[in-house]
Amino acid sequence: MLRFFKWLLIITLILAACVVFWVIFALWTGIYSVYSYPPSTKHPDGLTLLVSRDEKEPMFNSPDYVAPKPKEEAKGGGMSFGSLPKPKRPLEIRTIVKLPYIEWAYEKSLERPTEE
Repeated sequence: MLRFFKWLLIITLILAACVVFWVIFALWTGIYSVYSYPPSTKHPDGLTLLVSRDEKEPMFNSPDYVAPKPKEEAKGGGMSFGSLPKPKRPLEIRTIVKLPYIEWAYEKSLERPTEE
């Protein structure tokens, strides 16, 4: 019986390591984003969500984040082959995991992204 629990513990640790690796990889590559709600009347204890990232969304985001104004691109004559903008999906649909409030993630979401 002890051997069974030993194998169960090993398999559980391997699965936990795989999940942690996947979350870190997904954040690093831009598949997921961290969205933080500070404590308020709607969320008294605050809330942090791991969400599927939308196009041009920062890695750390919150409802208090003010996005910088987009740069104006010069439009030349001729045909344009750009795609139509997609409407943003609601946050409830994109939510992967709900976590307790993480203050450093909220503070990170208020920082302006570096210019590339």
